[in-house]
Amino acid sequence: MEVGTGAGTGAETGPDRRSGRGSGAGPRRVAVVGAGPAGLLTARMVGLLLPGAEVEVYERGEPGEASGFGVTLSARTLGGIAGADPDTHRRIVGASLPLSGIDIALPGRTLRYDGFEVASISRHTLLTILREQAEAVGARIRYRRAVPPETLSDADVVALADGAASAHRTARAAGFGTTTLTGAARFVWLGTDAPFEPRTSFAFVRTPYGPMAAHCYPHADAGATVVVETDEATWRAAGFGGNASGPLGDDRLGMLSEVFAEHLGGRKLVGDRNRWSRFTVVTNRRWSVGNTVLLGDAAHTAHFTVGSGTKLALEDAIALATALSGHRDRAEAFDAYERARRGPVERTQRLAAPSMRWWEGFGRRLDLPAEEFGLHFLTRTPAMTLAALRRRCPDRLAEAEAAFRRRAGDGRPDAARHAVDTPFRLGPAALPNRLLSLPAPGLRLREPECPDDPDWSEDDILSVPNAGVGADADVIVVGAGAPPWECWHETLRYASALRAESGTPVAVRVPADWRDGPGLDADEDSWSARIHLALLAGRIDLVALDGR
Repeated sequence: MEVGTGAGTGAETGPDRRSGRGSGAGPRRVAVVGAGPAGLLTARMVGLLLPGAEVEVYERGEPGEASGFGVTLSARTLGGIAGADPDTHRRIVGASLPLSGIDIALPGRTLRYDGFEVASISRHTLLTILREQAEAVGARIRYRRAVPPETLSDADVVALADGAASAHRTARAAGFGTTTLTGAARFVWLGTDAPFEPRTSFAFVRTPYGPMAAHCYPHADAGATVVVETDEATWRAAGFGGNASGPLGDDRLGMLSEVFAEHLGGRKLVGDRNRWSRFTVVTNRRWSVGNTVLLGDAAHTAHFTVGSGTKLALEDAIALATALSGHRDRAEAFDAYERARRGPVERTQRLAAPSMRWWEGFGRRLDLPAEEFGLHFLTRTPAMTLAALRRRCPDRLAEAEAAFRRRAGDGRPDAARHAVDTPFRLGPAALPNRLLSLPAPGLRLREPECPDDPDWSEDDILSVPNAGVGADADVIVVGAGAPPWECWHETLRYASALRAESGTPVAVRVPADWRDGPGLDADEDSWSARIHLALLAGRIDLVALDGR
C-alpha cells in the first residue's frame, strides 16, 4: 500500500495492499474507531491530504451525543489547526468564547490572575463542526455501530481513537505495551446555566464532610462546565460511595449545588448521566501494531487540570494524517507520526502528573494565606516559573511578595529583595533570614528521604513512613544533598506535603552557589528564582546549606 498523496482510480488488491507497500494506484481504506475530536479530525485531515482515500468512522454512540459539556483550547493549539486546516480553524474560533484569565475563589476572598488566555467551546458544538467538516471531504460517519471485524483486518489503516478505555487497544495491550495508573481523587463533569464571567474560575470550599473544589468555565453556547473534585475521604463522608458507578441523582446534584451556591449564584448543577470517576493515566510503549495506530486518549492521557486532552487529540490527528500523506510505506508513516508526537505528549504528561497529584491533596493547603495558596496553585507544575509569572501577572506577584514580607514582620522598603533575606521566627528564635546553616547545633532536625517513584500520592507517602515526622523536630530538612536541577519540583512537592501535614518548618537543601546567575527580574529560570518562588508559594520555609 502507498499512503502518498496521489489519488487513484482502481481498487487495490493482492498482497501489496495488505503489506502496506502498494503502488498507490487506487483509493486507500482508512477506518477510524471513535467519533470524538481525534477521530473526526483524523477523518477530515485524511480527506484533505489523501483525497483518494475511503474514510469511514465508526462510533457506538448516538449522533450529537457528547459528555463533558465544554473544552478549552490554547492559542498554540488553535494556531496548529489554522496552519493545517484554515476552514476548520475559522469555524472553531467563531463558535468559541475567549477566556481572559483565572479566578481563584477561597473562603472569604477571590484572587484574580490575568495573562492566562484560552478559548472555550462546548463539546457538542466542537463535535458538530468536526463531523460536518469530515463529511464535507467525503468521510462516512457511522453512528450506533461497532467497527466490523473484517474492517479491522482488511483496512489499510485502522486508527483507534476510542478513548482511554479503548476496548480494541485493551485486546492488544501486550502488543502496544499499555500501562495505566489510576489517580486517587474523585471527580465528576457537570454543567450549569450560571452566568460566569469569561474567565476560568476555581472555587475551593470547606464542607462538613471535607474540602471540595470546582473547576468552572463558560462557553459560547448557553451554560458552563463545572468539574467537581474531592478526595476519597470527603467523597465517602458526603455519601457518594453508595452508588459509586451510577449517575448522580437529583438529590446528589442538589447537594453539590448547595455546596457551591455562592459561586453558582444560586443556580443549579446539571448532569446528563454523569458519574464520579478517578482519572486514568494511559501510556503505551508503542503506538502502532500492524495496520493499527493509536491516537488521542487511546494512546495517552494527561490530567484534565492542564487542559490537554482535546489539545493532544487534535494535534495527534493532524500529525497522523500528515505522516500518512508523506510516506509511501505504512510502517514508516506510523513511525514518523509517533516520532513527531511522542516528545510533546510526554512533556505534557510530565507537567500533568504533578497537577493531578496537587489536586489530590489541595485540602491540605487551604490554611495557607490567600496569596501563598494562589501561587502554590499556579506553580503546581514546573512550567510556571518566576519569569513566566512576572510576564503574565506582575501586579499579583508583587502583591504576594509584599504580603510575604508583611507576614514576616519585614517593613523594609526594598521590594526587589530576595525572599531568602526575609526574617523568620523559628520557635522562640528570630532568624534574620531564611538560610539555615548545617549542621545546626541546638536544633532537632529530621531528614526523611524523598521517594524514588515520582508517581507517589500524598496519602500514600504520608501514611506510614512519615506519620508524625515533625512531632519531635524543630525543622524538617528535605534532600540528603542539593537536589539535581531536574528534580527540584519533585523535591518541592515532597517538602510541601510534609510541611502541610506536619505544621513543622521545612528546609530544602540548595546548591552553595545558588545566588550566582540571573537575578529575580531575568527572563529565565535559575536557582535563585526557583528558591524565591518556593518561599513565596509556601512550599518551604527555609533553605539549607552545608556550613562545614
